[in-house]
Amino acid sequence: MKKLLVVSCWLSVVWLFADNQQLNIQSPLSNLSDTVFVTASRVESRIFNLPISSILITKKDLAIKSIGDVASSIANEAGVDIRNYSIINGASTISLLGSTSQQVLVLLDNIQINSPSSGTPDLGLIPVYNLDRIEIVKGPTSSLYGANALGGVVNFISESPFNNTETLKFQAFADYGSNNTYNCKFQTKSEFFKYSFIFDVSQNNTDGLRTNDNQLSNALQLKTGYKFNDKNKIRLDLKYSEKEIGLPGPQPESSQHPLYGDNSSFTKYDRQWDNLYQVKFNYELRLNPKMDLIFNSLYSNSKTRFLWVNQYAADTALFNDYYHTKSVTSNLVSRYNFSAEKNIVLGIDFIKDLFLAQSEYPSDTQWNPCQNKIGLFTESSLDLLNNLLLFGSLRFDWNSGFGTFFSPSIGISYFLTSSLKIRTQLGRAFRAPTLNDLYWPISGNHNIKPEIGDAFQIGIDYQPSTDFSLHLTGYVRQTRNLINWIPDTQDIWRPTNIDSSYIKGLEWVSKIKITDNINFTLNGTIQDAGQVRQEPVCYDFMNLTTIFKYQQRKQAFLPQFTLSTSIYYQPLTNTIITISGNYTSSRINYYSSYDSFPKIYMKTKKLTPHWTMNCYVSQKVLNYINLTFKINNLFNAQYAEQFGNSIIDKDYPRPDRMIFIGLEIKN
Repeated sequence: MKKLLVVSCWLSVVWLFADNQQLNIQSPLSNLSDTVFVTASRVESRIFNLPISSILITKKDLAIKSIGDVASSIANEAGVDIRNYSIINGASTISLLGSTSQQVLVLLDNIQINSPSSGTPDLGLIPVYNLDRIEIVKGPTSSLYGANALGGVVNFISESPFNNTETLKFQAFADYGSNNTYNCKFQTKSEFFKYSFIFDVSQNNTDGLRTNDNQLSNALQLKTGYKFNDKNKIRLDLKYSEKEIGLPGPQPESSQHPLYGDNSSFTKYDRQWDNLYQVKFNYELRLNPKMDLIFNSLYSNSKTRFLWVNQYAADTALFNDYYHTKSVTSNLVSRYNFSAEKNIVLGIDFIKDLFLAQSEYPSDTQWNPCQNKIGLFTESSLDLLNNLLLFGSLRFDWNSGFGTFFSPSIGISYFLTSSLKIRTQLGRAFRAPTLNDLYWPISGNHNIKPEIGDAFQIGIDYQPSTDFSLHLTGYVRQTRNLINWIPDTQDIWRPTNIDSSYIKGLEWVSKIKITDNINFTLNGTIQDAGQVRQEPVCYDFMNLTTIFKYQQRKQAFLPQFTLSTSIYYQPLTNTIITISGNYTSSRINYYSSYDSFPKIYMKTKKLTPHWTMNCYVSQKVLNYINLTFKINNLFNAQYAEQFGNSIIDKDYPRPDRMIFIGLEIKN
């Protein structure tokens, strides 16, 4: 890693002496005109040039895949693992190349939205119908974004007001389906002289699968912009979203009799309310023909309230937990272009988090930590010999909670031809301790350190035409200092850097145009992962403490094999039919067993493999009406993606067959 750090630092100097104009070789890079991608380098780049595995999900893909939330729109992509607790907009986790959900950085319009208290994002607060595209970078990207980008980055990019026309446009969409599930949206947008705006409102609702599984979410958003010219713009976004969801817990086994639940849910009372306010300011400035300056600032105010009942209490007394987070995020990024594939980027990020938490049980407890974060980063790309792209980046992070961290990364894209390239990427990344890890009353650990991961991937991309493409990526990652909560010498549960993990895998993404109106895709992932954790082995009555021992096992939660395929068929100009299938192999989890107390051992629980199929039909009527028909889980597969709380419960069941009928009207 020291050598990697040196290479990254000197890369910004090397390109100063490179002059491709001296070579009389036709560069294969000069013929590339593929889709622009912004997440992998903090600035616009061609996705085919990148040295790291990346995915672009377009607005058309979102319409086909989503059932009303962003989780369903990114599920079943190669290397992406989404695990849901309910139908739409409920709790869900996201994993990239075998990472944990806290090791994935989630952005909304290039600004991170991971919760500073838990480390995970709330995907249910992102309205899917406002999105223009989703960009996913799979691999370590802390050298650009800092904390929580150990597994990669998911960037949800909303529609830009600068793409409007002077005509006033409107769009209304609604669909209705199983379990009284509906999604509706209204949007209007226009441009007057140099001022443009987009205003949209959306609502999602479902009765859910079980008792206390219903959900309701609303979102309101205004995006405004003023364009001085194509390279100088100013933008202001205002957003409000709210969500109420039931928290039924896993489905009980028939032998279990929840005190405050029934045969489908552990509790009828637990609920969660979320409110999110955001104000974002963006300014893009072209200082000269070769230098750009971009400034972003976001104020975020989120509130979460939990209402819950203690299953072990003698009465049905309800308790309230309250969490209030205020964050100010600002960044300044400058890029200097020497040529099309030779540039250097400098940037600075600043984040201030204020957190207020209050709990009523077991007694009134309140804590109010504050955290400041600063990140300085640089990246550059260099075109060598007209067929070799070299990427390097380096970032320094300072966090008032744990101190400093250096994140280097280096990548290479070597073009054998204009349509065939070999790529490799090596980097170090980290997951920062959360505010809960650092400051939870009594149990918080002020000495905890970040999780550290070193990752390497190598891949081949072949794209001879728009009719065919194949992408193969092999990857390995080792992570140490994993944070786990275990009892200390005083038998107080504290977060501690004690665990480690490793993973190696292969993913592939292939697309082929069979005929002018039939496209076929086949994606998959094979991975082998393990974990080394401290597990309880017995209870010491003499010292009244639990004894732990390191154990090496297969990685929990992670499927070893996934496969997804789809057929896109357009028999007529205004008709689209898509059929997709998704296979996920079994998942395992471990539970402590006290059957032989004081001896303690682990039992293994397995979620069975499952295959699901979905169907989507779209028919355009006239020029302004579009009808849609969706079937999810066509063959009514019975499966779960999330484990329950015990070895015997029935986990969190996924929906049976769901049918949706939709109508879209726009001028």
